[in-house]
Amino acid sequence: MTPSQFLQTLYLGDRACMGFVIDCWNERVEMVVDRISRIRSVSEGWNFDATGDIEKGRLVFEMVTSLSFSPAGPLPNDVMLGIDAEPVGDVHRFTIKIASVNDQANSTEVTVNIEDSGLEG
Repeated sequence: MTPSQFLQTLYLGDRACMGFVIDCWNERVEMVVDRISRIRSVSEGWNFDATGDIEKGRLVFEMVTSLSFSPAGPLPNDVMLGIDAEPVGDVHRFTIKIASVNDQANSTEVTVNIEDSGLEG
């Protein structure tokens, strides 16, 4: 299963980014999400079955070669706005859009780019 195919099996709508764990020595980045759901129905449709939800779930990226946040400054601390994966040469580029809300309730869209050379599967 490719990273794009795997992402299509996740439901992250109305879910929030709780943070990132960055392990530079092991080239690993984990994104912590308040709740992750898997879409497991044969029709590929979301059937709102929350029995298999993972609270404080983590999306793990291994063999990370690049990590960036844009714009610099705001912390991605609110709802997930989208996630995509695409192969670029020998790596996969993940583009994750997350809202950042400050203490005045102003929202900024933060784009997190992660490139990894992890194996598919």
